[in-house]
Amino acid sequence: MAYQSRRNRSYSDEDALDASSQEKLREEEASQKAFKTAAKGAATYAGGAVGGKAVDLASKTKAGQKIIEHGGKNLERMHLGKVAKKLDDEGIIDDADKVLDLASKNPKQNGGGPKSLPSFDSKKKDDTKVKEEKEGKVEKEEPKVEVSSPEIQVSPSELENKDDKKSDSSFFGNLSKKTVRRLALVTGTLLLLLFIPALVIVSAVSYVGKFVNALGLSYVLDEELDYDGFEASTEEQAAFYDRINAVKLDYQANGKLFDPISVIAVYDVLVENDANLKYEDMTENRIKEIVDAMFSGDVYNEDTFKKNLIDHIFPKYLPRENVGKYKYIAEEVVDYVTKYNELVGREGLESVCSGAGVCSYNIKGFYIKGKGNIDEKLSLSNVYVRLMQCGSASGHDYGGVFGKPLANEELVPFEKYILGVAYQEIGSSAPKEAIKAQMVAARSYILARHTDMGGWRTLKKEGEKWVIQAAACTQDQVYCDPDKGCSSNDGQWGQIHSGLNYNKGFVKNPLPQDSPLRKYASETRGEVLVNKQGYVIYSGYMSDEQNTFSSLANSGKDYKQILMQVYNQGSRNYGAYDIKKASCDNGENCGTISTGPFANWKQCGAPWSNIVMGSGRSTICNVGCLTTSISMLIAKSGVKTNVSNFNPGTFVQHLNKNGGFVEGANLVWGSVSTAAPSFKHVGSVDVSGMSREQKLNSIKSLISQPSIYVVAEVKGNTGQHWVAIDSVNGNTINMMDPGSKATDMWKQYNWNNTSTLHYFRAG
Repeated sequence: MAYQSRRNRSYSDEDALDASSQEKLREEEASQKAFKTAAKGAATYAGGAVGGKAVDLASKTKAGQKIIEHGGKNLERMHLGKVAKKLDDEGIIDDADKVLDLASKNPKQNGGGPKSLPSFDSKKKDDTKVKEEKEGKVEKEEPKVEVSSPEIQVSPSELENKDDKKSDSSFFGNLSKKTVRRLALVTGTLLLLLFIPALVIVSAVSYVGKFVNALGLSYVLDEELDYDGFEASTEEQAAFYDRINAVKLDYQANGKLFDPISVIAVYDVLVENDANLKYEDMTENRIKEIVDAMFSGDVYNEDTFKKNLIDHIFPKYLPRENVGKYKYIAEEVVDYVTKYNELVGREGLESVCSGAGVCSYNIKGFYIKGKGNIDEKLSLSNVYVRLMQCGSASGHDYGGVFGKPLANEELVPFEKYILGVAYQEIGSSAPKEAIKAQMVAARSYILARHTDMGGWRTLKKEGEKWVIQAAACTQDQVYCDPDKGCSSNDGQWGQIHSGLNYNKGFVKNPLPQDSPLRKYASETRGEVLVNKQGYVIYSGYMSDEQNTFSSLANSGKDYKQILMQVYNQGSRNYGAYDIKKASCDNGENCGTISTGPFANWKQCGAPWSNIVMGSGRSTICNVGCLTTSISMLIAKSGVKTNVSNFNPGTFVQHLNKNGGFVEGANLVWGSVSTAAPSFKHVGSVDVSGMSREQKLNSIKSLISQPSIYVVAEVKGNTGQHWVAIDSVNGNTINMMDPGSKATDMWKQYNWNNTSTLHYFRAG
């Protein structure tokens, strides 16, 4: 969950608050919690299945949070803060919230309210209901009597039993009658006395209602959001969502990625602007027409999308409007997607990534010259490369022994390995399309190498990893670590080691974070060269081929044309036919340099999510974004810890025992080093009020220092949330986010809300 409780403000060891201040903070929190639950109850009663969920979603927006804070303050002014705290301490507010969630999940438990917010065919439903009423088909409702507030009503039969046994009302589940009565009293009082804030909450619910179709599609897509999607309320809606999903899967299989919510945005915006459209009108061909408008080549491009909407899509559905109107509603489409992503904590489509990513390969076999097609069915995922020693060959001393792992080298993630090979083999100065051709050739070559050579050159599964063993020299292909640089013992012919410690004849510095090579690696990630039968080609290369790559690139050919020409002529006449793309991850590690398991640690949906932090009731899932972010940086730094099996859960458990929190779940920054003695909190920088450029430069200035690691507060006054800074690539800040799969910090979170940086030194 991306929302960070305001209770997780930062305190130093000397800043522990006194008991009265703690009590005041608890009353504030309980008052806001009670007000939100009251509004949620009213919305569930009035809006049915969608109403309660809508309040939850609205509460995550900036406006909704301010309303809840205002409502809580009003409650305190009425001297009801202590009452709210008592109810919260007894768990009554939490129980009520759970019951409301159950009511929202089951339309039959909606207390008489409508089953969903109005969708675009709601008028049709209302007309049907009127017709049924006229024909006498609608059962008469039992008369209601008011209890506590005009806004909350129950039937006489629901008031018959006044003992403290469990309630029979399906709406209130298994709560006791006493609890139900207390909840009704608190809810009624709140809504009666805080009528205006309640109306504003209802308006926020209406705001959420405009995204009913987007929420429904997210449910079908099975997306992991900060909040669950809503099921379709009609068969026509459901079929529409299924068609969009089918198109998504079809395009994805062909390596074209797009955000399906953009299709919903086009449909909803068209309907809002009086286009004569129904769900059933949106056939797969019409959906594909919208999707095709998104692409420039095989890559999603927002500017291209807007231009095609204006020139082709909108005139078809709104023929009487002018170009000015088309331009206006094109911006509405983009704004729709942005606001929906912000509402539910969803990251949008990442079309370009600077990091290596993760790919899964389904291979039928390999083509090797002189041997033909060799069947070898492989389903590879989580692929790594083990760098091996090189023996002596052709009179050159490689300084090693064949078949032994190269000392002091870690397993290299496969896509990072391909980036490092291109960095060393063809270099940064080569033309763009030549570098891309090199990357595809290197990937195809090393995948097939074990089939041709055998022996210690293997491709086999080791635990959960698939590991390729390859020589770290020209006997296979040369890899230079893009993040550490590389060096050798004896110059040109020596074994290549990661890092700059072996510098007798060869040294190459790390690849800059903003190097175009990182982008090219992302754009060609997972691509292999295949023949007409679909076998991966064993695409060997030497300096002659690399020179040809560059020559053809300079003549205007793209990397696909280059590969088709080079591997269909002369001694390399291998029958190259196409480029096949593996199934690659565009979320988990996209845009980051870090590829270890820690890069994917999340505060929710993990084994540690329900671990309580500090002395309160808050869990890691509730408010643990800061501690999760710090744990990721500790793991990334590689420092030793005093915690066995280090992860966010064991980290929090250690802090619980060592004074890591005050005021419930507020972190004591200095306590971090009790878990990792050589990972120490240095200080903080307040960047609120700075320009985008100033904030970017502040982050660059910090992470450019040796062994400095930074966490950033990215929601400012909209509700705290912390992320770990991973790297900076040009103007892109790559993050590890405990609350989402997104990696581009300022694409996911508005740059203006980045307010505070805290930094640590490792070592």
